[in-house]
Amino acid sequence: NAIFASYTFCRYADDIVDEEGKKNPKALLARWRRDLNLCYRGKTTHPIMTALYDAVRKYKIPKAAFEGLIDGCAMDLSIKRYDSFEELLKYCERVAVTMSTISLHIFGIKDKKAEEYGKYLSLALQLTNILRDIGEDARKGRIYIPLNDLKKYGYSEEELLSGVLNPRFRSLMEFQVKRARAYYEKAYSVLECVEGDSRFGALLMGAVYAKVLERIEKSNYDVFSKRHDLSFLDKAVLVAKMTVLPSYTKV
Repeated sequence: NAIFASYTFCRYADDIVDEEGKKNPKALLARWRRDLNLCYRGKTTHPIMTALYDAVRKYKIPKAAFEGLIDGCAMDLSIKRYDSFEELLKYCERVAVTMSTISLHIFGIKDKKAEEYGKYLSLALQLTNILRDIGEDARKGRIYIPLNDLKKYGYSEEELLSGVLNPRFRSLMEFQVKRARAYYEKAYSVLECVEGDSRFGALLMGAVYAKVLERIEKSNYDVFSKRHDLSFLDKAVLVAKMTVLPSYTKV
């Protein structure tokens, strides 16, 4: 219930930013922040916040984690480009690593290595999301690939927004996939700190998103005409393989 309540909170904030047709999303996000403050004071009446209050009270989840997520969503309203990977990482830490912090509190995991694992895995997943959604984001006028990377590979903003798939874009994507995969490898390097059901869940999440990277590669980096998601059957097969052969989760 705590995980579901936390996810619902995050999903609601994300939908404020991403759903087209929302009137004054900036004001809606500010209202959501005020509702969060009321939640932590035990004075909320919003159904999502009521469920969240039970979770934060029981598991002592820091408010800063939820505030970080809202901060990340606010960045989507005002920032459409990132000059460098360092700038992009700050965004990723707010929208992705915060959920790892929340989950660790719920599972009662306090080991510093577990925090490190959660951070690296969250960054890997978010970077994968960014690569998968390049076409969709471009149609909204957003570019998450660092502009200095575009420049390095001689690929322009205009080409990306127009969905131009050429050798320069493929070289750019090859580099982006390699960088995302490095974060999976960093996460797995400290994997021994995660135990039991939490370990399996984290492994499964990593395996699913690593498979998305593989599909992007196999499509010759076509992220404009198709969205590389895994079906329910694909995920079921992954679970079966992981159960029989745990090493299958390696990226």
